[in-house]
Amino acid sequence: MPLTLSALQHRTLAVFMEKAFTTPEQYPLTINALVAGCNQKSNRDPVTSHTESDVVNALQELMHMQLVKSTPSQPGARANRYEHCVTAKFPWAPHEQAMLCELLLRGPQTVGELRTRASRMVHIGDLQTVQNTLDALGANDPPEVLVMPRSAGKSVVRYRHNFYLEDEVPQDGVPVRTSTGATTSASHPAPDPDLLARLNDLETRVAALEDRIHSPTDT
Repeated sequence: MPLTLSALQHRTLAVFMEKAFTTPEQYPLTINALVAGCNQKSNRDPVTSHTESDVVNALQELMHMQLVKSTPSQPGARANRYEHCVTAKFPWAPHEQAMLCELLLRGPQTVGELRTRASRMVHIGDLQTVQNTLDALGANDPPEVLVMPRSAGKSVVRYRHNFYLEDEVPQDGVPVRTSTGATTSASHPAPDPDLLARLNDLETRVAALEDRIHSPTDT
């Protein structure tokens, strides 16, 4: 049975996954840290302003799904802490976790964007490594990643996770699944491989610049 999560549930779960990679010294997370992570201004799309009550409800729902658990209280601790347990339910390697985390945090993205953004959590090789990972996740049953049709005038496709509720699926196109993870469709011929590589490299550079612009002053 496929995993389905509401927008706040997948934001909350992704914050746990992200912080386990990026700030291990502050992990597991308190409720305050979790709320701050959900409403963080950098590395999020959309930026949100969820209340503590909203996040606690999502946390309890994720605990019921056995995707998050509380951790034993430390002597002198003033707040309970929580951690994700997706690795106990899904056989995701670290680089797969990082890419899925980015898709959960920011929605549909290109191969170039995912390479840049997931690299802040784990080492990601070249663009082909990202493509191979997306293809593998898309080949699972049920697929965990789907390729989106190319938008009008665009040569590079985007990918999305497959954990949306039915009424929250991105509305900018109907997802397309292919057995090989190919990014072509009947209405869009495959672009020249060299051109695609250059476009992906450009998008990687743009994504890196955007992240550098927004990250220093954000929470």
